[in-house]
Amino acid sequence: MTALAVGIFVLITIEELPIGVLSVMAPDLGVSEGVGGLAVTVPGVLAALVAMATPVIVRGLDRRLVLVIALVCVALSCLLSVLAPSFAVLLLARLFAGVAIGLYWAVLPLVALGQVDARHSARALTLAFSGTGGALVLGVPLATWIGTHLGWREAFAVVGGAALLLAVVIAVLVRPVRTEVPVTASMMLGAARSRGVRFAIGLTALLVTAQFITYSFVSPILQQRAGVPLERISMMLLVFGIAGLAGNFAIAAVIRHSAPAAVTLIAAGLLLSLLAVLLVVQGPVSALAVMPVWGAFAGAASVSIQSFVNSEAHGAVQEGTALNSAAFNVSIALGAALGGLLLDGVGMTAMMLVSVLLAASGLALVLRYRATVPEPEPAPAL
Repeated sequence: MTALAVGIFVLITIEELPIGVLSVMAPDLGVSEGVGGLAVTVPGVLAALVAMATPVIVRGLDRRLVLVIALVCVALSCLLSVLAPSFAVLLLARLFAGVAIGLYWAVLPLVALGQVDARHSARALTLAFSGTGGALVLGVPLATWIGTHLGWREAFAVVGGAALLLAVVIAVLVRPVRTEVPVTASMMLGAARSRGVRFAIGLTALLVTAQFITYSFVSPILQQRAGVPLERISMMLLVFGIAGLAGNFAIAAVIRHSAPAAVTLIAAGLLLSLLAVLLVVQGPVSALAVMPVWGAFAGAASVSIQSFVNSEAHGAVQEGTALNSAAFNVSIALGAALGGLLLDGVGMTAMMLVSVLLAASGLALVLRYRATVPEPEPAPAL
């Protein structure tokens, strides 16, 4: 389970690395910070497509090997990023990161659940997704520090080396996981009609887009709005990440009681956090106060929504997981792209206001889900 958590640690780090080094990477490649956000958008879009296709494509393949392939793709992406002479080549390198993200996210929960008895499923998911918080605690801040002090290419090189090492570890230590019934395209369509999966996808789209509109540009926000020096950005991200890791584990108690209650709490927390970034963050002290609160709710989002899928998908967990993973990654991409357009077009304040409005919509959606009488689940397509 630790190896799986470290794997998602590497995936989150490579996915969000451009956010942490944006202030040094964009000028070096001759693009604006808004355009530089495409380094997050491009892999996110591809990851969504790959995640949706993964259950159908891999069929009877050992899901553990899918994780290994994903990590090899990370290493290739990092190698090309280190060598990239232009932003266009960097975007090409990020395509491999997109493939890796889509593959890993689509099968991680299934491999994690395959390592334990059913009664320990909540604990297994919490441990597996702790890598998300761990990446925010150490991966992204460390890569940001390397990028700021040694160079952004060196940051990519470190992540690529870690991915290759971890691919070997997972191949050796993780128990093989196969599905008895291969997933078909009709089964994916049937899952998409499930009430629980539909709401999970909608919630993911709203909350994750809201989060990444603002978080993708957290470095310029902290520098320009809060007056945090460039060399202290990594410390702020470390505070954010430590809180995210704590939030990932703390939400487990709520998940065991009720997955819908957990996502309600996360939606409300993200809304209040983004509102605080907009209204409260005006200097280094206020930024230091808001970042851990924001990080705690952001760090608990992935495991909460995945647990919601497990709880509400009713017989279509594998398909629902893939669809939700696709929604998660396309929302990261959309958030980064929309944030870049808003930042360059109408400014930082308007950009953050859009985040707040989307988060409010996400909270309204989950409250509606909990208030409505569950409708009968459609029979899975064969």
